[in-house]
Amino acid sequence: MKVIGIVGSPRKNGNTNILVQQVLEGAAEAGAETRAFILNEMNYKGCQGCEYCKSHDKCNLEDDLTEVFDELASADGIVLGSPIYFGQFTGQMRLFLDRCYSLINADFSPRLPAGKKAVVIETQGDLNPETFKNVCEEFAGQISGVMHAEVKDILVGVGYHLPGEVKDNIELMEKAKNAGLNLFK
Repeated sequence: MKVIGIVGSPRKNGNTNILVQQVLEGAAEAGAETRAFILNEMNYKGCQGCEYCKSHDKCNLEDDLTEVFDELASADGIVLGSPIYFGQFTGQMRLFLDRCYSLINADFSPRLPAGKKAVVIETQGDLNPETFKNVCEEFAGQISGVMHAEVKDILVGVGYHLPGEVKDNIELMEKAKNAGLNLFK
């Protein structure tokens, strides 16, 4: 089994990344090969709307997302995480999601093989876990439809502002680890 993590946070050691790494650690303990991609460290553009991907089997842009899409195609599991900035996932994650347009055919059917399992992670400063629930639900729907993945778990970390604060939430850290351990059960 292979599980990849995609981190939409600009903070390399931030709360989102910590939770993604925790899920990947659990997946590794369950026997999966794991790898993480930090979008903020990658060089890529947003979708250009050129429609090249509708007559070809890939995006026309050759940048750092080319490797991510190759890994997505062969992955059995996907962990996607982003903090909420200004009521939505980060710009880094939004650009990535726009580029996922290349993962669907002209008739909007998914190109990725079915059967992938996914975990969605969202962190936020707001203390109310319901505040951005619609953002997570929309995101999970995109993962399900475009990436042809079954969303097994949605983890929401609330009230975090400073990098690393999530480590103090033992319950959430355990839940993240268990999400990885149980991803294929």
